[in-house]
Amino acid sequence: MTSRRTASRLMTSIHRNSLPIPDDLAVEIFSRLPSKAIGRCRCTCKLLSSMLRRQDFIDLFLTKSFARPQLLFACQDYYSNYIFFSSSPHPEEENSSYVVAANHLASFHSSYKLFGCTNDFLYYGAKPVWKGSINPLIYNPLTGQSLTFPRLKLSKRFAVVESYLGYDPLSKEFKLQYADSMVACFDLRDEKFSFVNFSRAMHGSTVLVNYNGKLGLLMSGDPPGVNISRASESFELWVLQDAEWSKHVYVLPPSWKDVVTETMRIAGIIVGTNEIVLVPGLQNVPSYVLYFNVERNTITKVRIQGMETFQGKRFNTYLNYVENVKLL
Repeated sequence: MTSRRTASRLMTSIHRNSLPIPDDLAVEIFSRLPSKAIGRCRCTCKLLSSMLRRQDFIDLFLTKSFARPQLLFACQDYYSNYIFFSSSPHPEEENSSYVVAANHLASFHSSYKLFGCTNDFLYYGAKPVWKGSINPLIYNPLTGQSLTFPRLKLSKRFAVVESYLGYDPLSKEFKLQYADSMVACFDLRDEKFSFVNFSRAMHGSTVLVNYNGKLGLLMSGDPPGVNISRASESFELWVLQDAEWSKHVYVLPPSWKDVVTETMRIAGIIVGTNEIVLVPGLQNVPSYVLYFNVERNTITKVRIQGMETFQGKRFNTYLNYVENVKLL
């Protein structure tokens, strides 16, 4: 509330085309406002619009957003995309149950397939198409803006195109990679490919994760082909460092059997806290998520409210979503 009152006084002065305080202090004050307020402030005058579009302000706002990552739920049917977000709780108490609200963020018509979330932008690629061309796009649900990539020419009459979006934080550039049915690493700065060898077969539950800035493979510790369930006992995390894989095993606490009643799947790992997040494997609309804190060896159940009317639609859950006020 203090930041909002201070910003309000600044707005009164800005209408006189001057700032009563240094620019860097004004940027710090506005960076503490909610994202929707930033959008409104940009529309008030040229002075404020210029300040809130500067890269230093965008970077500062994004840095503060990283301290409060959120869950993002994205759904797509034949006609529309629906996007919700909710806060990611970081409970201080162990073995607790929480309830958070899922707030509607955006909805729009699209015939594109959602591939993922990169640097707080959603990336939509093409569904299987007949011979011709497609235009992948990225979408910022916060600002409602989208950016279409150059047209991709298809050589086959019918082709399934898998593509991935990356972001280089130094050059501030988005780069697109199209798969050739192989697993590879792509350096966004040098634009070079390299291949990583993994000496064992990947478990069906395996997901790629960011583990303290390093590539990680997170999977169930059960035998291959066995679903994550009440009977599960551990998770394995393989981390790549200096071209070598190191193995970490996290044994589940006894409370796991009291919380889990159905098949689960790994949603990923929270950057910074390294909490493993799981969602119900057979629920289209997730009514809850589980946080497995590997340091405290505790399980926290977080119930999600606000998406009940979307039963029957398939939702994807993305972790570590933060608000980005960058305009495309």
